[in-house]
Amino acid sequence: MAANCPTSNERVFGSATVLELAMGCADTRPAEEEWLALGAGTSKGLDFAPNSVSSDADDTGGWVENIITNADATISFDGEVRKHDKLDQFGYANLFTYFVDELNAKRQPNLWARISIGPLEFSGYMVITNATPADGGSNDIITFSVEFKVSDGTTVRLTNLDAPALTFSTDLPATKTVATGSALSMTVAVNGGVAPYTYVWKKAGSVVSGQTTATFNKASAVAGDAGAYTCEVTDSDDVPVTITSTSCTVTVS
Repeated sequence: MAANCPTSNERVFGSATVLELAMGCADTRPAEEEWLALGAGTSKGLDFAPNSVSSDADDTGGWVENIITNADATISFDGEVRKHDKLDQFGYANLFTYFVDELNAKRQPNLWARISIGPLEFSGYMVITNATPADGGSNDIITFSVEFKVSDGTTVRLTNLDAPALTFSTDLPATKTVATGSALSMTVAVNGGVAPYTYVWKKAGSVVSGQTTATFNKASAVAGDAGAYTCEVTDSDDVPVTITSTSCTVTVS
């Protein structure tokens, strides 16, 4: 009988929902190594809290119609305090020290926050809106609670962690021959990753100006267009992934 089956679905304790924090400013998303789990969590949650308005107009077949005007997204976290946090955790002490220091400096206590719920990850630049210090009960289990709300709406992102990896579905051929004066055209296509994608075409390692789509196109080829071409495609993930096509050697005859 096999043990520790890789397809086991019951081993979800403590890993299905994870809250991570990172220092920084709203204009730059943290690198992957900068994200740290807050600590030992007992309860974690994400609530979009949408706000809506309704219409009582009588031209809708008797149905009251509603529209969403905005959403007050909130990440909540209840945890337990350790004397010393694990080295790979943000930690209770760091969080509350940062909160007090920012208020003393008359700044907003903003942090990057992301929470994974199953295959989905919600992230954004957020502000600490609730910070309940340690509460020690009679059983000596010391707990704390924090809450984060969106500080910069342009940073909010929802990512499918199970999305397929960024790959080429149409790659460049190894060689291509075009007659002088004819159109020089090459196309790549990609699957997976996080759309939208950016395209950078290079010739002999140098960027070709003006070619920023999935198709390289020049109306009339000249002898100087001969050379080795590649296309670099980058997705829009929090930590962008870049893949490079096969090098295509173009001959102008």
